[in-house]
Amino acid sequence: MRKKGVKNHPYINVGGTSVIPKEDILGVFDLDTANTKTDTKRYLASMEQMKRLELVGNDIPKSFVVTSQGRKSKVYMTTLSASSLYGRWKRQSKYL
Repeated sequence: MRKKGVKNHPYINVGGTSVIPKEDILGVFDLDTANTKTDTKRYLASMEQMKRLELVGNDIPKSFVVTSQGRKSKVYMTTLSASSLYGRWKRQSKYL
């Protein structure tokens, strides 16, 4: 049973005009902690080379969102923090 006024939005705004389906999100990562790992740096560099990395916003990125549609993955570098994205997800989802 659904609470009155609670909507389950199938999309989430990751910053600017970038809106992605929630079902495509594999993970949200904080750049302060994730960017110190060598594997993460290599992964982000390879996604940029393959033109699958999109910068969202004009400020310094704080987190990145990894998405997948079928076999293709894409990374959104966003100026929003991972906790802000989680808050948006939580407010828009009946499942949390």
